[in-house]
Amino acid sequence: MATKTQKDTISKQFEPVIEALKKKLKPIPELQKFSHCIDVFGSWRGNYFYIKQKFKTSEDDYRGYFDLGLARLEFYDENQFNLAYFRHTGKWFPLWMYEKISFEEAKKAILEEHMFQVS
Repeated sequence: MATKTQKDTISKQFEPVIEALKKKLKPIPELQKFSHCIDVFGSWRGNYFYIKQKFKTSEDDYRGYFDLGLARLEFYDENQFNLAYFRHTGKWFPLWMYEKISFEEAKKAILEEHMFQVS
């Protein structure tokens, strides 16, 4: 289990990754007919660090906003993570090729792999 200090360090390490993902966001169209990603953020839950997207719903949707997963990093050990992506089925899917990877490997995968691109 990651300690508070480790979680703070990991959160800080992933700030540039989140900022890079935010730069890929497109402006909201003037006539917004569909939900549109407006933000990317990180959060912890237990031993998992999540990178999520915040969506603004279309004008006729009563919800207003909702969050959707993008990447989940399970803290495995010091500078080792298991990486998963959020499938269209609503489930997290761990990737065997991204088991026990370093921060640098996780960063590269999140910024380059198509399954981790912002919508």
